[in-house]
Amino acid sequence: MNVCELCGSNKVVKKGMRHNASGSKQKFFCHACGKWYVHDDGFKRMRIKPEHIVRALHEYGDGASLKKVREHLKQHDDVEVTRWAIRKWIVKYSGLLKKTSRNSALQRLRGVSTSMKNTPKLKATGNTG
Repeated sequence: MNVCELCGSNKVVKKGMRHNASGSKQKFFCHACGKWYVHDDGFKRMRIKPEHIVRALHEYGDGASLKKVREHLKQHDDVEVTRWAIRKWIVKYSGLLKKTSRNSALQRLRGVSTSMKNTPKLKATGNTG
């Protein structure tokens, strides 16, 4: 028997499907609180299919750059995403990676994200003569 994720009532019924680019999911309606909801499978509000996200995480964990991961998704899955989106997936879902892969992936991301901050800035000198 289903239990409402919002109020805990057992007066829940299945009411249709929600369809979007990432697939179809069962919708539920609670008669006690009058709310609709969809079970969260860990990929809530993601527009890309979970298998593509997992493939990107795996590729990055194996040492591919963000650009290579992006090109791989485009070539093999016909999915166009930005490197920034892939980076956000890695930060959000790094817990899915093995502990050693997670640590190395996050260290690599920190190196990428801080590389622009650590570049020395050129100072204008006041030599006019």
